[in-house]
Amino acid sequence: MPKMPEKTPEFWVSLAAALREHGLAMMLTFVLSYIRIHLYGDKKSPLAKLLEATFGALLIMLVGLGVNAMGANLAWTLFAAGLIGLLGVDQVRALAGKWAERKVSQ
Repeated sequence: MPKMPEKTPEFWVSLAAALREHGLAMMLTFVLSYIRIHLYGDKKSPLAKLLEATFGALLIMLVGLGVNAMGANLAWTLFAAGLIGLLGVDQVRALAGKWAERKVSQ
């Protein structure tokens, strides 16, 4: 029976490497998202603010891993971090949905 991914050392090593490489962009996204939510967002609870900002930071880690897989520059990860931090996860999701609909219709 294969081991669960979180019980193998390779999982934790790859997670630590991703955090080391994309930690700055994740922190930038978290801070920008939290400030934007706090200043301009609805009156959300502190837990909701933290969860949305954390989700944005995890999204940036995935974007960073994708950027690395494509062989692009790290600056694209930082650009995406600033964009997601300023626009917010909801706006980015709406833009991605519109882009995907346009690609499917073509």
